[in-house]
Amino acid sequence: MLNPRKSNVLIIASMHRSGSSLTAALLQSAGVHIGRELLSPNVGNIKGHYENLDFYHLHMAILESQGINSAGWTLQEKIDVEDRFVEKAKEIIKKNSLSEIWGWKEPRTTLFLEFWAELLPEAKFIFVYRYPWEVIDSLYRRGDPIFQSQPDMGIKIWLHYNRNILNFYNRFPERCHLASLNNIISTSDKYIESVNQRLQINLIYSGANIYEPSLLQQQSSDSYRPSLVAHYFPEAIKMYQELEARAWQPQGEPDFSWLEKINANPYRISAFQDWVSVRSLERQNQDSQNKVDAAELVNSQTQLQQVQTELQQTKLELDECRTQKDETEAKLEQSQSQLHQTQVELKQSQSQLHQTQGELEQSQSQLHQTQEVLEQSQSQLHQNQEVLEQSQSQLHQTQEVLEQSQSQLHQNQGELEQSKLQLHQNQGELEQSKLQLHQTQRELKREQSQLHQTQEELEQSQSQLHQTQEVLEQSQSHLHQTQEVLEQSQSHLHQTQEELEQSQSQLHQTQEVLEQSQSHLHQTQGELEQSQSQLHQTQGELEQSQSQLHQTQEVLEQSQSQLHQTQGELERSQFQQTVASDIDGQSQMQYKLLEWEAWYAYHNGDLTKMRECLQQSLKYTPLSPTETVLKWLESFTRFSSEKGYAFDSHSLTASEDWKQLMRRVLGVKVALYKSRA
Repeated sequence: MLNPRKSNVLIIASMHRSGSSLTAALLQSAGVHIGRELLSPNVGNIKGHYENLDFYHLHMAILESQGINSAGWTLQEKIDVEDRFVEKAKEIIKKNSLSEIWGWKEPRTTLFLEFWAELLPEAKFIFVYRYPWEVIDSLYRRGDPIFQSQPDMGIKIWLHYNRNILNFYNRFPERCHLASLNNIISTSDKYIESVNQRLQINLIYSGANIYEPSLLQQQSSDSYRPSLVAHYFPEAIKMYQELEARAWQPQGEPDFSWLEKINANPYRISAFQDWVSVRSLERQNQDSQNKVDAAELVNSQTQLQQVQTELQQTKLELDECRTQKDETEAKLEQSQSQLHQTQVELKQSQSQLHQTQGELEQSQSQLHQTQEVLEQSQSQLHQNQEVLEQSQSQLHQTQEVLEQSQSQLHQNQGELEQSKLQLHQNQGELEQSKLQLHQTQRELKREQSQLHQTQEELEQSQSQLHQTQEVLEQSQSHLHQTQEVLEQSQSHLHQTQEELEQSQSQLHQTQEVLEQSQSHLHQTQGELEQSQSQLHQTQGELEQSQSQLHQTQEVLEQSQSQLHQTQGELERSQFQQTVASDIDGQSQMQYKLLEWEAWYAYHNGDLTKMRECLQQSLKYTPLSPTETVLKWLESFTRFSSEKGYAFDSHSLTASEDWKQLMRRVLGVKVALYKSRA
């Protein structure tokens, strides 16, 4: 099962010589795309068979693989299709499913109806049938060898093909439209309307006169040949009646008046009359041959004169062609000169682009270095911030320790006051001790002052605060010892003085450590300020580099735009040179250039310009509007393939610009039909 895209697929099938070519031409004029490569016209059908060569060759290959006549002259009921042909069929479908409504006509399709119905489950089938005696007469006139040796094989094959059609129609009536050739010819407009209603599609009847009576020989039902078919093959008459009963009828009911004419025809007299007519034709042919021999000499002389006249005209045309060739060569030289200038400009653009790329790489290198410096500065700043946070934590702890020390010092003061009371009671004996005690108090006050100064200085260092704690603890111990010494003996005061001197020495050491910490902190702050300054400078350089990078990108985009424009002009010049060398005529060359410019605009996403170019090309094409649209799609596919791109015809035909263009084309088409009428 294959469903390559959501589209309407119409499969046209019939017995050979039953009018399927005329039906395909009518459907094509109504908007069905039936293929790009069609079977060429020949003696059997001078207006064209409208047969897609892809399906034509596929059916013939399948028949030959089974040992069956490739023309389809077979009565075999079941024809096997090998896997390799299934894959080939899928490829053909993918290749041909380019339009919203597409399909094909090929009589051998009638032998493979179930195969195609399974492979294309959404496909609709259009069946055409014709009087059996008219089909047999057409086969005899065409001269197929099999019917010369087996004249009854024609009616047997007619029965086989139309039996396949009836069986398929009975199984899938909703997917089929069945009509006789006579009704299609007599009411083409109603036929298209009936197909639209039956198969739920939207075909537009063009009003074109497809049918030419001189090319389709019809036999009256009152001749003896229909009665001959009825006499020897009555099943063919029943088959035709069955087809008429199921087929579309413009009048509502089938007309069976031809049956009365067949039954009333005296075949015996007609057979002898046919014998007489054959002998009469032989005699007339002999007389005609004698007249032809006598006239050949006169005709030869006349033809010689005509050939001489044509030779002179050919010489004149040759001279004109040489003149046009000289003009074309001059235009070609001019185009080559323009091409050379374009190439020089292209090289300059490439040189500028290369220089711009070098500057861009240099800017990127500088930016990379700046980013590394910035990362280093940010790392140092992060480390300094961590050190600062640690120092603040240590200072906080130091403040708590100092507060505890102050509390202990206040307690010591209370104890010293008690000592004073005791000293006043012992004034007589301890006057010298009082003097020493006053000195000790002054020294303690001095120590308190120094300790307060130490608080302010110890807010910035943890190691120094630890030493201060040890000094305070020693000082407290000395104070307790001093109190005990004062209560016991004056000699202990001397030891207290020595301990106080040691405390002072330790305080001096603490001050020196604090000064070193302050110096280190100032140095750290200086380095931090320097790092911040470098950071601001780096940020400025980074912003400048980004600005230069932005300017470089704008220059690069301008260069790429100029390069793209130059390449487009170069490709157009090359295409113009190719068209000038392959096509004669300014009108045809102008059409090809507009067609290429339309594709180039479509490739670059400018659908408006594409539509304008295609509208302009309508002025220079000799083809009909329908053929012109098909030619556009073929050219777009070819141009895309040459450039290595995939052409999505579905998205193109679904665009609003394409729909506007189609309305314009249909307007031109209607105008042409009115002018012809």
